[in-house]
Amino acid sequence: MKRLCQNLPRRPVSRYSLTFILTVLSCSCPALGKKKLYIGALFPMSGGWPGGQACLPAAQMALDLVNNRTDILPDYELELIHYDSMCDPGEATKLLYDLLYTEPIKIVLMPGCSSVSTLVAEAARMWNLIVLSYGSSSPALSNRQRFPTFFRTHPSATLHNPTRVQLFQKWKWTKIATIQQTTEVFTSTLDDLEERVKEAGIEISVRQSFLTDPAVAVKNLKRQDARIIVGLFYETEARKVFCEVMFSVCPVSNYCSVMVSRIQTSQEFLAQLMSKLGGKNPEETGGFQEAPLAYDAVWALALALNKTIGPLRAKGHRLEDFNYNNRDITAEIYRAMNTSSFEGVSGHVVFDAQGSRMAWTLIEQLQGGSYKKIGYYDSTKGNLSWYGNDKWIGEEHSSSYAPLFLCLILHPAPLFPQIPFSSLCCYPLLFTISLSVVKDWWSICIHFFRFSLA
Repeated sequence: MKRLCQNLPRRPVSRYSLTFILTVLSCSCPALGKKKLYIGALFPMSGGWPGGQACLPAAQMALDLVNNRTDILPDYELELIHYDSMCDPGEATKLLYDLLYTEPIKIVLMPGCSSVSTLVAEAARMWNLIVLSYGSSSPALSNRQRFPTFFRTHPSATLHNPTRVQLFQKWKWTKIATIQQTTEVFTSTLDDLEERVKEAGIEISVRQSFLTDPAVAVKNLKRQDARIIVGLFYETEARKVFCEVMFSVCPVSNYCSVMVSRIQTSQEFLAQLMSKLGGKNPEETGGFQEAPLAYDAVWALALALNKTIGPLRAKGHRLEDFNYNNRDITAEIYRAMNTSSFEGVSGHVVFDAQGSRMAWTLIEQLQGGSYKKIGYYDSTKGNLSWYGNDKWIGEEHSSSYAPLFLCLILHPAPLFPQIPFSSLCCYPLLFTISLSVVKDWWSICIHFFRFSLA
């Protein structure tokens, strides 16, 4: 108490005024009794993926709950110091400098999108900092040699590749084509898929890529008569791809269904998040689908820090002693993060040896206006559990040449049921989408599936 309130004026105190002064002190100083631990965060509020619009409120929701708990970090208060990275590595470089060279010391860094996380995670080792991302899917970030202190609650973009290969084999598809946006996250995801399909005896007959305009790539796919097509791109480019398919290949009167990969979340969390967003339309709020991952990232950090208190005390350290030269505290936080295991709003949270989120894949199909579970895939054991209740329209799915789009579109949006194919050009497509096309390039009927973390 003396240390915390040392700046109070010193004067003689009578026996009768002592009780009053102690009462005042007990009411005035508790906030000072909790030691603050600072998180340096980068939330993209604008740019290619404005995920911070929903992820920042979700993280603050988790912080409020953690700081009000008496059984988690009871002597500490977590505080978020955050900037808008605009999902731009150049802007993030300047902001990272500010975070590192401006007081107070940050105990953990929390970036969002993959390009920014790559920059932050590669530099973090020089400051002995743990990096925990809520929105990075790049497979390259699973490299422990390059990113030794990196963790993420967002699964790697390669998480569903084993599931895709299993489905290719189940449906006896032996030849596929690919179309991708030329960015690192999609290139590395496709490289991983290429290795997996090669091992499975599946041929990639055509591989197309584009930077901003997919017109030539789509036309080349048609020219090569590609029927099983795996696509990987961001949502803005996804709209361009589907518009190109529609205008150059398909009649505008056809209807389609879309497969969406999504994150399952509790209704209670969603209700609280909607309240925090002040009634904003989720479809127009960046990062709405990743918000549970940001929420769980804060909880993963809080639980890990709480787990370090005992081991650090045994070594004569405290969390508030952390500085950028203290490897012992970093090592304890790393060990605690590495052994994380809890039920979050996005599902079970556990990290693999590379710091990436581990999860089962739930496979669902839209049947009669509602989703039906048709299987699970456990990538850790290579086990596909299939219910056998999938339904198909048109040609048999077992044909190697049944026309099919399997599109990975990063950064989520609405889970819409059935819409005119022509409206895809103006619809805000975000999230992972797969389009199953039957018959031929000129007559499209698309099956609606989705993957999610089980």
